[in-house]
Amino acid sequence: MNAKIKIMRRPLFKVLKMNSTVLMVFAGIFYSSWPLGYWLNPQADRGLASDLEALHQPYNWVFISMDIVCGILVGIVSGRLFMITRRGTNRKNLPGLRIAVLGAGGFGLFTAVDALLPLNCIQGSPQCVVSLNNSYFVIHGIFSIGSIAGLTISIVAIWLLLLLRERAVISLVHFTPAIFLLVWLSFGTLTLYLILHNRSSALAQHFFIGFCCLWLIALPYFVRLVIRLQ
Repeated sequence: MNAKIKIMRRPLFKVLKMNSTVLMVFAGIFYSSWPLGYWLNPQADRGLASDLEALHQPYNWVFISMDIVCGILVGIVSGRLFMITRRGTNRKNLPGLRIAVLGAGGFGLFTAVDALLPLNCIQGSPQCVVSLNNSYFVIHGIFSIGSIAGLTISIVAIWLLLLLRERAVISLVHFTPAIFLLVWLSFGTLTLYLILHNRSSALAQHFFIGFCCLWLIALPYFVRLVIRLQ
């Protein structure tokens, strides 16, 4: 019996021991599930990735599962990074790094919960009425905004930490998250604008999702960079 339990646990242990950046790469791949929509659900309006997870859509469980796995992986890495900040960070940088890591962890949590609470119809379809009376849209919208807010907090916190270290090290390293934040918010704002004006937001949202994934992959590096520069 104990041997069977050990065999079952080995795959999980292997995942937990993987490099944090590699785990984030997998998280990004799972989060970028929208290309599968062209194959599994070509009739869906991909202006919003959430449409592929909507109730009664074909293979919606695939996209829901992938977002949940993404959230779990981001949570695992965030937990690791949180422990790293406790061991190798001075008190001056500790609050900022914790905020950055917890922001990413919040993104993972809200993404997973958001996937568990899918929309009940595809936005833009004749039978789908978007209103505050539709609890599906309200709850889904809250968690979607929460996930993006968490990632925004993470990026801003890292940028400020690197900016403050500029006096100690003559470098332009803080420009990397600053430029990333500017481009990321630009595509996010453009996506929101197109959605509110009932125009196709597929391309803008795809870029936005891509930048979300890039930040997840870059976060372990920037956390360690802040620790090295202290």
